[in-house]
Amino acid sequence: MGERKIMTGRLPRVFLIASFFTLLLLLYGNPALAANSPIQIASGPVSQGRPDVHGNIVTWKRLQGGSFDIFMNNLSTNTEQLVDSYPSDENIPVTNGGMILWMDNRSGNYDIYMKDLFLGITQPLVTGPGNQGVPAVSGNTVVYTNDRSGNNDIYAIDLTTRVIQPVCVNPADQWQPRISGTRVVWQDNRNGHYDIFMKDLATGIEQQVTSSPGNDKVADISGNIVVWQRTVGSVSDIWMKKLSTGIEQAVSLSSPFQNSPRISGDLVVWEDYRAGNYDLYIKDLTSGVERPLATGPSTQARPALDRDKAVWEDYSSAGVYTIWLETIPDTTPPAISNLSPADGTNTGCTSPVISATYSDNRTGVDTGSVQLTVDGQDVTASASVIAGSVSYQASFLGDGKHSATVKVADVSGNTSSATWQFQTSPPALGLNAQTPFWGSYSDYLDQKLTVPYQLANNSADTAVAKVEILAASASSGVIAASALPLSLGDIQPASKSGFALKFLIPGGLQSFKTEIYASGVDPCGDVHYIPGPPP
Repeated sequence: MGERKIMTGRLPRVFLIASFFTLLLLLYGNPALAANSPIQIASGPVSQGRPDVHGNIVTWKRLQGGSFDIFMNNLSTNTEQLVDSYPSDENIPVTNGGMILWMDNRSGNYDIYMKDLFLGITQPLVTGPGNQGVPAVSGNTVVYTNDRSGNNDIYAIDLTTRVIQPVCVNPADQWQPRISGTRVVWQDNRNGHYDIFMKDLATGIEQQVTSSPGNDKVADISGNIVVWQRTVGSVSDIWMKKLSTGIEQAVSLSSPFQNSPRISGDLVVWEDYRAGNYDLYIKDLTSGVERPLATGPSTQARPALDRDKAVWEDYSSAGVYTIWLETIPDTTPPAISNLSPADGTNTGCTSPVISATYSDNRTGVDTGSVQLTVDGQDVTASASVIAGSVSYQASFLGDGKHSATVKVADVSGNTSSATWQFQTSPPALGLNAQTPFWGSYSDYLDQKLTVPYQLANNSADTAVAKVEILAASASSGVIAASALPLSLGDIQPASKSGFALKFLIPGGLQSFKTEIYASGVDPCGDVHYIPGPPP
């Protein structure tokens, strides 16, 4: 077929990166407070409670004038401020770092109120008959309970569109929803005792997460992991389930009563009654190490987690609850996966997309640290680098073996790297002419000779897609008489596709040569013309 010439018949890839701007100092700047030791965030002389944390924002309730008001502390500046004060009771504040939400009964029943920390605006989010309560937030989605039907149901509202959707309205009682991404978990007594259920808001699929002879309650979720309190008889322990594997396992079985588990990334914290009063314990799921977080003669309770920060209530000797925080050292490097092209494979093309994904279970990936090299050359500047992946469109790599390396660090400075090899090569197509013949007596009279061919894919592991015979020419005055182009479809590795063309032969001709032009698409999406583009 002569020399093969590669022509790219594909538009350039354009990567669109969705971006948003936020106040990074407010959300994830380095806190001015000392890390790795407990820090008192809010003190007496009145009680504080129900803390929550996201990034550098800690929020809690404070007893003032006979009712609770909502407060916050910006850890980046160690600044405490009032979020909202009203003569009514305000309870269970939560935050996504940009907004604080809480239960508020200023209308005679509980509604969900919110304050935008960037704009400084306070407004109702969900109101109406019945009580709206125990909110939880992930990104732009808030989940909460509503008892207008006579039992507690679970609803969700989008902070941007304000669209409300039911999550679970089963006639049984649902309570304490928590959310991570699009997954919502809650405790549900539809089976006569409490189990943990989950619904993915993206797919609309609801499923039962746990089933035990006792009660599974107070669930929390982070990414792929659900944690909860399991009570069988008089013993309550903390359990977890990885949704990707469906495997349940105990987080801690170290005392007769454990409660209120919270999870963020690979950290789980809970209340533990192992020393005669409530203390807090924490476990790193990556290392398997469990240790006390907050202990002592007083009671520590109501923990909350975000990445490397834990907050809780502490019942002080003065007889009031105060709010404390500890930053948990991050020693776990990011995980790198989904290397592409896969290690040791043959791409069957010469312009592959080279990519990898990465994630971090604690402080998060520092995207500014991402570096991608191909055959020792740094191509990061030409790559698409986003929060979870790096991708580089190679324009042309010569036939043969190549290597790629990706390096990434998390916000705490822990680093990971991965190196892999792959082979590149253009499609290996070969054409053979078979013995020509007269297809019929009519063809013989019309001097139309049929020439059969076989087009072989000589690659052992790579298919060629959308193969077409585009044109045919011949010597000695012979004219191609078949309608072209002729589609052969896909040719699998180590396979052949047969076809036949007719040629109009001048009288008395003994021999002639043909030139067949074909095209196919390689796994990279490039179009190859063999032996070249048709004349």
